Amino acid sequence: MRYLKSMTGFAVLQKEYNDSEVSCEIRSLNSRYLEISLRLPRILTDLEIPIKEIIRKKITRGKIMYSLNFTSLNNETESLKIKPEVIQSYMTLLEQMKAEAQISAPIKLDHLLFFKDIISFEDNSAVDEKLANFIFMLTEEIIDKLEEMRLQEGQYLQKDLAERLAFIQNLSDEIQNYGKSNSRREFEKLHQRLKSLIAEDKIDNGRLEQELAIIADRVDITEEVVRLQSHIELFQENLKQGSPVGKKLNFILQEMNRETNTMSNKSTLIEISHRVVQLKEEIEKVREQVQNIE
Repeated sequence: MRYLKSMTGFAVLQKEYNDSEVSCEIRSLNSRYLEISLRLPRILTDLEIPIKEIIRKKITRGKIMYSLNFTSLNNETESLKIKPEVIQSYMTLLEQMKAEAQISAPIKLDHLLFFKDIISFEDNSAVDEKLANFIFMLTEEIIDKLEEMRLQEGQYLQKDLAERLAFIQNLSDEIQNYGKSNSRREFEKLHQRLKSLIAEDKIDNGRLEQELAIIADRVDITEEVVRLQSHIELFQENLKQGSPVGKKLNFILQEMNRETNTMSNKSTLIEISHRVVQLKEEIEKVREQVQNIE
């Protein structure tokens, strides 16, 4: 049997590279899709795409936040340069705007700072192959560490879901047993009520039984119970397949909830109604757990 993976997890690694302290963190949260957010030193921007590809190979779902810091690469202000010719162009433009708008106030530095392209980042230290390979290996290692935590949490989820599903199966079996007499008891109840309202000699028994049979058939939940049990079996099968299966389990739960709602609307026996309420509660608990599964 394969195991489930939780979508939540956290991992951190500390390394050294050429006398620089390297810190890498990765965190994952629940998400309907795979979302990857990277925070890297500016000079490592070219590595964003390959790092994301490494993450995608091992993680299929979740909100992933990846952070990488080098002490030797964190001081980027030395590489920031102003562009004098661009500044002059904006000054001329602002002076023209002042004249057109007949504004006498002086132009201040704050006005120029609205234009982001007056400052450039000059990267004089290209990312060599050795550094890139170090970062890729570090990324592989921290993802393995994250996956180990997600897998451990997934095993707890798998055990909990199996227990809850067994409880749902028991409730379904009990409902099925009570449902066998549901239609007949409804038929008899309606029959007795009608006889108390209308004189016996004025009742067309043939027509009466036909109409009552139609009404009683409307409260028959046999079909819903059979479909619910089919969904339970499908859920169990997918649970054994392991991740990635979270989305599929969620779809199955939607169908289970639909059958349960129909039973709730059709059933007239208090014994069934009580168990349907329990069934709804347990399906909702399972649904909450499934939201954490990759």
